[in-house]
Amino acid sequence: MKYLSIFSFLIFSLSFNAQCKSLSKQCAKNIGEGYLLSGQDISFVLSPGKKQQCITTFYENQDYRISICSDSTLGNIHMTIRNSKRQLLYDNHSNGNNSFDFKVSATQQLIISLIAPENNLTDELNQPVDVFGCVSAVVGFRF
Repeated sequence: MKYLSIFSFLIFSLSFNAQCKSLSKQCAKNIGEGYLLSGQDISFVLSPGKKQQCITTFYENQDYRISICSDSTLGNIHMTIRNSKRQLLYDNHSNGNNSFDFKVSATQQLIISLIAPENNLTDELNQPVDVFGCVSAVVGFRF
């Protein structure tokens, strides 16, 4: 029984990993003309109400675009960008944009947070439905 659960978890993880890679490739296509992908591929499996963060380096006087995509089961992803002192630089909560264009005046590391909205789905017995989905963010720079 123990081996069956380990095997099931492994298959589940591999299928989500392949699904997330596919979403990441789709998101990369949305980065826009005039931008090159930086190679910083940020992909996570999230459940509603959960958050993932990553720290990424951005270089002085470079124009950047961050584009986010998610599985439709998760809804609109909330993205925030903070500097190393945790000061908020961007929050898409009020505008719902899936991309953000910016330029940094000095080379620095920024914290990108991706948050899945709360799940309001229930089954026939009014029990919460477990939902998981992929979230991807791609970083591009203007050439």
